[in-house]
Amino acid sequence: IRHGLQFDDIEVSAIMTPASMIDTIDKREMLGPLVLDDLHKTGHNRFPVIDQDLNHVIGILHIRDLLVLDPGKRTTTAEKAMEPRVFYIREDQTLGHALSAFLRTHHHLFVVVNEFRETVGLLSLEDVIEALTGHKIVDEFDAHDDLRQVAAHNPRGNNHPPQHTDV
Repeated sequence: IRHGLQFDDIEVSAIMTPASMIDTIDKREMLGPLVLDDLHKTGHNRFPVIDQDLNHVIGILHIRDLLVLDPGKRTTTAEKAMEPRVFYIREDQTLGHALSAFLRTHHHLFVVVNEFRETVGLLSLEDVIEALTGHKIVDEFDAHDDLRQVAAHNPRGNNHPPQHTDV
């Protein structure tokens, strides 16, 4: 009950998956066996399809759609296999607004943007349900309880070239 009462006071930015932890696929990527294996190993079932970088999300690739690709045909690109509808939500919106948007759109993944429309994260319906109930939904693919803590340690070495300087 406590989580439900605080639900409308929590902003999307508090529970979203941060940009540094997002697994994407380029629109030109050929969906052959190696790529499909790599996607499966992430444990995710939806991937933002990008054109150039994370600030240019052009669609969402669903793993379930890849299961019906005809193996006899030539491999296809992510752009041809993706769902072209992308839904955005601002990081300063409340979780109540997010839940309403999930129910209205029948979509399970939103791209989170800041006031300048730069991608800052992803929000899933699962994230919102966890915040509402106060319980983590753990499945067989969850390697970490809190991706925000993992992101804080910067495991991918984002923006840390050998000669970097923080100012």
